Amino acid sequence: MFINFQKKAIKGLKKVDIFSQPVQLLIKQEEGHKTLFGACLTLALISFFLYLLIINLYALGQRKNPTSLTTEVFHAQPEYFKFNEQNFTLTFAIQSPDYATYLDESVYVVDAKITTKNTKIVNNKKIDEWTSQDLPITSCTQDLIRQIELQEYFSHLNLPTNYCIDWDKIKDLNLEGTFDAENYSFIQLQFKMCNNQTKKSKECRSRDEIKKQLEQNYFSLQMSSYVIDVKNEQKPYISKGEDIFTTISSKIFKEISFYMQPITVFTDLGLVTEDYQVQKSLRYKRHTEMIDLNESDLIMNVIIRLDQIEQQYYRNYTKIQIILSQMGGLWQVFFTIAFLIQKPINMLSYYVRILNSLFQFEQEKKKKVTIEMDEEQNANAQQYELMNGKQFQVSKEQASVIENQNRAFQRLQSIKTKKKQIEVIESMALDAQSKEEARQQLIKAISFSIKQYFQSISKKLRMKWTDYLYFISCFVKSDNYKSLQIEYSVQKIIKQMDILYIMKKLQEIDKLKMILLTESQIKVFDYLQKPTIPLNPNSKQFNISQNYYSILKPIKSDFQRAEDAQNAFKEIVENIENPINVKLINSIDKSIVDLLKIRKNTLKLISIDDDSINEEGQEKNIVLKMNIRKKPSSLINCKNNVKLQQL
Repeated sequence: MFINFQKKAIKGLKKVDIFSQPVQLLIKQEEGHKTLFGACLTLALISFFLYLLIINLYALGQRKNPTSLTTEVFHAQPEYFKFNEQNFTLTFAIQSPDYATYLDESVYVVDAKITTKNTKIVNNKKIDEWTSQDLPITSCTQDLIRQIELQEYFSHLNLPTNYCIDWDKIKDLNLEGTFDAENYSFIQLQFKMCNNQTKKSKECRSRDEIKKQLEQNYFSLQMSSYVIDVKNEQKPYISKGEDIFTTISSKIFKEISFYMQPITVFTDLGLVTEDYQVQKSLRYKRHTEMIDLNESDLIMNVIIRLDQIEQQYYRNYTKIQIILSQMGGLWQVFFTIAFLIQKPINMLSYYVRILNSLFQFEQEKKKKVTIEMDEEQNANAQQYELMNGKQFQVSKEQASVIENQNRAFQRLQSIKTKKKQIEVIESMALDAQSKEEARQQLIKAISFSIKQYFQSISKKLRMKWTDYLYFISCFVKSDNYKSLQIEYSVQKIIKQMDILYIMKKLQEIDKLKMILLTESQIKVFDYLQKPTIPLNPNSKQFNISQNYYSILKPIKSDFQRAEDAQNAFKEIVENIENPINVKLINSIDKSIVDLLKIRKNTLKLISIDDDSINEEGQEKNIVLKMNIRKKPSSLINCKNNVKLQQL
């Protein structure tokens, strides 16, 4: 009981195996039919996709074509940002009506400060605390332009007549938040007319002179900014100079607010998983101006502050799995196209291979053939006497048959001639070494002639590449002999490849067993042991004792099977009284029988003459007369087989 349960459990467990090996049938020891055209097409596809893979991997390594996404984010409290000499440069001054900048503290003075607001809650009330820190400014020099990439841009200015941030006295300055935020920090530049309270290093001019000097002036400001290059992996920020120009006058008060927009670049550098690198900076976005017509000593107030809209850039480089998935989809497209191109050619080649293994095909020549036989050849072969000294122009089918017979007959005559040459050499008075060398050369020549003979009598259906193009096109003609042969043959084998047809044939084998064997013999037959593979499968004794098992027989070529048949032919002829032997010989083609008469191993002709085959009462080593009602005998004189109509 337990054993049965164990077997059922193991059987049920095996059903969930998703790695089961499918059962396959083979065709000539191959799992599928493969063609040279299909191999070339496959190599072309593989080469093309390897090229695409290398190009994509190279582009991935260069990181030149990222996928970018831009978005804007609102911040009620913009994050803290620090300016330093490497990321921020600022120059400014007042210009005269002729657009020349000038620094004159006897006319105007500038107070630069960093103003900060901190909001605290005391007794549930918000209290704003304002603090200011002096921002050191001085007359510009080339040394104070610390951003190397902008030195050329600022070099066109008259730097000594402009103010700059003195980076020798301050390391960095901070911007943070907005006016409504809890923490607010900005840069403030106040332009005032010189008076006793505001004067610095110089004595002030008279008030009328100052007003007249500042009545119609301009304000010039240059600052560093950035543009984004998403294709540049290492440095997406490209520095540039921003030039702002506006009017200024002693008769009005103007307040200018410069808004610096935070920009953040997120770069995904991961090859498989996400690995973001974050880079931040500020750039000039916009400015606003407010005008007050009341006159005062404060003529202009400049504020540099943060903007609440942050610009974010997301850069993603193609990952390896994305490249593979894209190529997988592209492979499916190209594979489908190649499949549609190759499928009809492969199917036709597949059927031709099967048909050549199962059938022989009559060949046809497109041109008419003129056949002329020489008198000396007809003297050696009287069976071709009807062609002696005459020239016939026959139809296509008749000329093809006769030409093939001629070629095969000439090959056979060549083999017999070489055999006679060996006999002549044996009878000559030569030394043994010379005889052996000549004999070996003739044996090699005979072997080669036999192979040529098989090629000359081959009746396989041979297809050229032009035939494939012809058959897969829409202009196939039904009267083409190759198409007729293929269509007829395919219809025959398709029926036999049906599983029901195969099962019926297996039933016929069982019926045959019942007819040929008794009930006791059938039981013994069913009990026959499976072949046993010994420790040394290559031993001769094993090959002899197990030769009745077809599964153990070596696979032989057509030529090897012909050699075996050649060796067995004499024994069959000697036992010609057996009706099965008669049927076998009658089933063999005449040209094949002619070759089987020659024993390759002994190089002796079997004593069977074509003229004596039709006689009865000969000895056992002579082929007797055979019944050829259904098929012309392969052993009868060629005159009875070939009938030509003289044109």
